[in-house]
Amino acid sequence: MYNLIRAELFKLRRDRSFLVLLLIIALLSLAYPLLYYIDNKTSGKPQFTGAEFLIKFLASNGYVIKFSVAALAGFFIASEYTTGVMKSAASSGNDRGKLYTAKLIGFSAGAMVISLIFPLLSLAEVSMISGFGQLPEGVDALFIPRALGFTLLYTAAYAAIGALFTAVFAESGKTISFLMIFFLAINMILGSLAEYIPVLATVYDYSVFKLLGEIGKTHMDGSDLPALLLAPLLTIVVSGLLGVLVFRKKEIK
Repeated sequence: MYNLIRAELFKLRRDRSFLVLLLIIALLSLAYPLLYYIDNKTSGKPQFTGAEFLIKFLASNGYVIKFSVAALAGFFIASEYTTGVMKSAASSGNDRGKLYTAKLIGFSAGAMVISLIFPLLSLAEVSMISGFGQLPEGVDALFIPRALGFTLLYTAAYAAIGALFTAVFAESGKTISFLMIFFLAINMILGSLAEYIPVLATVYDYSVFKLLGEIGKTHMDGSDLPALLLAPLLTIVVSGLLGVLVFRKKEIK
């Protein structure tokens, strides 16, 4: 198992799609705050400090997570079905459950790295331009590590969902298209259905799809943390087990 994980992490470091995604997100992370800086300077508005920018725009990182998971799932995992790499790996004698788990870990690691680029790079750039500033009154010093920790956890949950559907479709184009539509539309679909199905409303309220938007909250009490922690952990476990089940029964051509 250890060697399988090492192999997946090695492939990740050499994967062109992963490196391209890193570059694209890095460039966007630098351009995004720069546009706000120029706009505020032109209009005479006060500039954001690093802390203010992170708090205000951390929610935007949710789109980066969804985009990166969908794209990386298609190029890093699904492409192996097309090229025959997955068939060779599955017929090599390795247990399919272990093989899937190793790929999920490698894939999740790549998505988690990408998920930190926007908050960290934009924070560094804005801090260099306008200074870091101070966190608003009442926001404790744990806000930044807590927000970044939840970012990693929820990215892993989305990656587990992405890997599951990759095992279902086993094709790059279908995987990317479906995941893009699914991640962007699921909130609207569940939110609409929840108005008519009370049970679904509760499920949606405690799902990673809705709670992803809550990880950047500046104030959290004891009642917020259990749901924020359990939702992604359960999603990882359930999606991972379903993925292993699908992968074990799948005929790989």
